Amino acid sequence: MTTPNTFSLKSRSLKFKWTFGASAAIFLTFFLFSFAIYQGIGSMLLDEKNDTVKSAALVSSQVIYSANLTVDSSSLTAASIGPIVRQSIDLSQRLEDQVLAFYDKDGKLISQYTAEQNNVKPYAKYDYSSYLVKQPAPTFSKPKINGQQVVIYQVPIVDSNDNASIIGYIQVINPMTSYNSIMGKLLATMFLLGAVALFISGMLGYLLAQNFLNPLTKMAKTMNDIRDNGFQKRIEPTVITKDEIGELTMVFNDMMAQIERSFEQQKQFVEDASHELRTPVQIMEGHLKLLNRWGKDDPAVLDESLNASLTELERMKKLVQEMLDLSRAEQISQTKELQLVCVNDVLEQVRRNFEVMHEDFTFTLKEDDKDLHALIQHNHLEQILIIISDNAVKYSGDSKQIEMHIGKDQDKINVSVKDYGVGISKDEIDKIFNRFYRVDKARSREVGGNGLGLAIAKELVSGYLGSIQAQSEDSVGTTITITLPLIEKKEEFAE
Repeated sequence: MTTPNTFSLKSRSLKFKWTFGASAAIFLTFFLFSFAIYQGIGSMLLDEKNDTVKSAALVSSQVIYSANLTVDSSSLTAASIGPIVRQSIDLSQRLEDQVLAFYDKDGKLISQYTAEQNNVKPYAKYDYSSYLVKQPAPTFSKPKINGQQVVIYQVPIVDSNDNASIIGYIQVINPMTSYNSIMGKLLATMFLLGAVALFISGMLGYLLAQNFLNPLTKMAKTMNDIRDNGFQKRIEPTVITKDEIGELTMVFNDMMAQIERSFEQQKQFVEDASHELRTPVQIMEGHLKLLNRWGKDDPAVLDESLNASLTELERMKKLVQEMLDLSRAEQISQTKELQLVCVNDVLEQVRRNFEVMHEDFTFTLKEDDKDLHALIQHNHLEQILIIISDNAVKYSGDSKQIEMHIGKDQDKINVSVKDYGVGISKDEIDKIFNRFYRVDKARSREVGGNGLGLAIAKELVSGYLGSIQAQSEDSVGTTITITLPLIEKKEEFAE
């Protein structure tokens, strides 16, 4: 009773894996897309701020340069720089929300200014001197201060008489207040939407997994029912799908139908075999009991009982042999002991043999094509033709004429044997290849039939990728036709 739990655990596990996989795939796609947008917006805003900072730094440098400061005339001091900065209206407009810092040639901070609503005033909130780089070329730096992105652009202040002499440095610092605010809000929005996307993707993944796995769950339940109640249960699809699961459901139902048919045939086979064997056993038992009581002292009764017992024993022997032949016919291997056989020659050989065995019959052979070859064991092909011809003889009735015909149809060889006997009704024509089936059981008993011959022939023909069919009319006759794949004879097959 552990199997149902096993199916249930496997189903839940697969559903969890499917849900997790779908959620992970959707969330990862959303995350990568959002990350690309976040980086793109940040890069675009950062480039814009870079241009603003650089422009402000260059303007400030030009304003100071126009003041004709030199190493000899004056040192950079707050007193000398303050009036110059305040006089630069253009500078104050460009400094909106930015910080302007001045350093002497040794890197010592002189003063810092900022502009708010076009009013320039000293700035002392934060000292950026640690980010000063003493070099003659302009430099960009983008440090993070207290977790916030900051952009710093630095230009040297040169002597108005000697451009090679550096008398100080200017730093324009953009605290990136609006940038950091925008990026912070964007990041928070991304996390919020990411959580929503994860929840939605999880729900969608679960619903998809449940929808896709429902047929598998039904299949597991059906298997349990089949195990407990037999092969009558089927999966009834509510919606006909054309995907792999729908195909699997159809294959499962078809497999169950075939297994059920196989079990029914096996059951019928056992019942028929038991019935067929019971009759001769009962006859032999009756004669032996008769002999045991008093018949052994009567030569006539003894002789009759022995002959009857031997007859029934012979019939049992033939029945057992036919059942063995049928079992072997179901296990034909297509990979070994195959022979390239000329079907014309085998058919002619069987015709001549039957002419010898049944001198009162006329056997005719019509060949539309000569030298037709098939890959089949010689004795199997001979056995098939003998079974068909023997049935034609047994059920010919008063007609003593058997017609054999061979020809090809594209890549197929067609061999037919026709009699003009009792015939078979349309209701029974499809059943004659079943095991132990006899159209006229009384008649079959008289001619010695067990109903296994055509079943053996069908299994043999099917094992060689061929087919066998019957056409018949009551009191007109029956035609049995076998079809085998045609093989063109090549040098490697030549003897």
